[in-house]
Amino acid sequence: MRLRTLLALVFAAGALILTFAATIAVSQFVAQRAQIRAEAHTAELAEHLRQIIDVNITERLGDMAVLSAVARTNATTPEARRVWVDALSESYPAYAWIGFADRSGAVVASTGGVLEGESVAARPWFRQGMEAASVIDIHEAKLLATRLPALPSGEPWRFVDVAMPLRDASGAKVGVVGGHLSVSWMRDMSRAAIARALKREPSVEVLILAGDGTVVLGAGDRTGQRIGSDLPALPALTAGAELSSARGRWPDGGDYFTGASRGRPSADKPTLPWTVLVRQRVEVAKAISDPIINRLMLGGAAFSLLFALLGWWAAERLADPLRALARAAGDVSNAPADARLPKPRGYLEISELTGALTGLLVRLSERDRALEQANADLEGRVAARTMELAEACDRAEAAQSRAEAGERAKSDFLATMSHEVRTPLNAIVGFGDLLRDDHSLTPGQRRCIEQMRVGCEVLTTVVNDILDYARIEADGVTLEAAPFSPHGLVEETVALVAGTAERKGLDLRMVGDAADDRPVIGDKNRLRQVLLNLVNNAVKFTQQGSVTVAITQTEAAGGNALHVTVRDTGIGIPAEAQTRLFARFVQADSSTTRRFGGTGLGLAIAKGLIEAMGGTIGLESRDGEGSTFWFDLVLPFASAGERGLEPTAVAAPPASSGSSPRRPAHLLLVEDGAINREIAQMVLEAMGYRVSTACDGREAVDMVQAEPFDLVLMDIEMPVMDGITATRLIRGLEGQVRELPILAMTAHVLPEQVRTLIAAGVNDHVGKPFDRAHLQAVIERSLAKARERAASAA
Repeated sequence: MRLRTLLALVFAAGALILTFAATIAVSQFVAQRAQIRAEAHTAELAEHLRQIIDVNITERLGDMAVLSAVARTNATTPEARRVWVDALSESYPAYAWIGFADRSGAVVASTGGVLEGESVAARPWFRQGMEAASVIDIHEAKLLATRLPALPSGEPWRFVDVAMPLRDASGAKVGVVGGHLSVSWMRDMSRAAIARALKREPSVEVLILAGDGTVVLGAGDRTGQRIGSDLPALPALTAGAELSSARGRWPDGGDYFTGASRGRPSADKPTLPWTVLVRQRVEVAKAISDPIINRLMLGGAAFSLLFALLGWWAAERLADPLRALARAAGDVSNAPADARLPKPRGYLEISELTGALTGLLVRLSERDRALEQANADLEGRVAARTMELAEACDRAEAAQSRAEAGERAKSDFLATMSHEVRTPLNAIVGFGDLLRDDHSLTPGQRRCIEQMRVGCEVLTTVVNDILDYARIEADGVTLEAAPFSPHGLVEETVALVAGTAERKGLDLRMVGDAADDRPVIGDKNRLRQVLLNLVNNAVKFTQQGSVTVAITQTEAAGGNALHVTVRDTGIGIPAEAQTRLFARFVQADSSTTRRFGGTGLGLAIAKGLIEAMGGTIGLESRDGEGSTFWFDLVLPFASAGERGLEPTAVAAPPASSGSSPRRPAHLLLVEDGAINREIAQMVLEAMGYRVSTACDGREAVDMVQAEPFDLVLMDIEMPVMDGITATRLIRGLEGQVRELPILAMTAHVLPEQVRTLIAAGVNDHVGKPFDRAHLQAVIERSLAKARERAASAA
């Protein structure tokens, strides 16, 4: 038998066997996948439609929440509340009636004044609304139906109710606000959602059932009928599942894939207990797999024919070279130059190849020449590749230069952003503090000023958070090493937040044995920043209960092992949000962001700082059951000589008393901004200093040479001459004026900027917006040092 015939038969038989096996396997697989996909698809579509219903109900509860909040703040009279409900009813006609009822159930304000003065205390929406946010399933409102015009369709008025408690300023429940949504609105909303689904999936049918099994919306004349619980997929919902799918027969005798989703109302998420059923005929789903099987069988036939031809062609390709090689090898020693290969005779390729092996030696020389040529080609490729690598290195260096330039641009932007935000904040904070000292203010005016100051502090915190996180990302945080007491640090932090916790009625406590306290070496300020962030978060997200800060200290190989926990009884954190909580610009959820505010950078900064110190940070929480944040850190022990070096706050020295009080210090305020210059001058003069002003650095240099000053407050960014240049010129003057204390009072607060100012010759730094107490403390400290130098020189 010829080789080509043999290979053709073998290839064709193999292709037929593979095709047959593949057809059977794929047919079963496609049928199973079609059923799984159909069930899953109907279940997903049912879940999607139910979620649309839930979202609409949530939005209506949001309307009630808005009315509840407005009633507590702006609309405190029946007339004002009636204006609000009329406006809502007009903008959203789905509401047939909206009303406010007092604690006894008497309607005090409603749309169009309907039912005002009448009692609704027996109505389910009022009773449940007094307890919590509630949703009432479809029902007939007999009391309200007597007040409303008859429906054009002749059917009775039926409603879905939403209700929300009314609370006074102290949080006590004083009534209920409720809205009656007409069933026609629910049908229109559901019909719109179904229409979008049917546009994508015309082969499916959708039914929506109320909580009692009544068809709210469905194909044909099913609306208003009650559906039994024996339909496919419904038993699983009855057993407690929210989503299910199944294959089974319906009362019309059809075999369907059915997906079902049912709303599960809860105390924290009230909604309608409606069931959405989506069904698709089994024949439609199976029709998807039939073309696949047909195409597979047709492809198998073509595959077999192709393999037969491939076997024939492969045999020819294999046999001809073998025969040619055998003949050429046998006749290589005496064959003439124009010798031709003989015609093929029989299936003798293998035996001919064995006799021709001796002729292969002749081909070795050709291979040697080919190898030499290949080596030459390889050397050329290596040289070309070397040039490419050199060019790639040049491109990489250029890219690195661009990256470094980008990093410098980022740093410049952060510095500019910080300066431009802090400069106007300085004026707002300063004027606010001066107004707060005015005893003629009313309590309302004083509260407005306090709220303005709180807002400025929050904005300053936001700017600081962004700068801190940018430095952490760029590995630009430099940790200090100084001795401090861990137990004392926790006490200080708890004391800082105690006022806020007390105003909220929270029990803020500290747990830790002071006897175990041992001083350590580390960055106390950065550690306080982390702990203050955790404690502030715990107080902010806890409405009632307690916040406990605990510290334990144990001796470890590397020093003192600190384990600090902050445990609260607040709102808790869902499990799905915990994994991303330490990421930048992330909070537990969007509702928390709207309620509590914040940049979402605090925990990211805390994580970066703790990890920079070689520690770990984490949390344990359950939604609605409070949270526990913790961090572990090992810091080296402070030696006996270092324990007395722990830095302490420098307070401003008290004013001198006696028969000869010290004259008020004469200060030179250098500030180009008129508003900031005015507020700084007013603050300094209120502190008892004599103040002269200069508008730029050039004017400041001239004034310190013309008259004596005790201290200069120098802004940095100014026209004509900046503060750094002016400071350097003053330090270069002759005489005592070169020793004049200079404080930089500027919005430049980045560490590298402060280092530049100190290098230029300033004695200290006060950032904008400045705190009056801190500003006076720094001024008095600098004046005291100047007097000590003068006394020692004398």
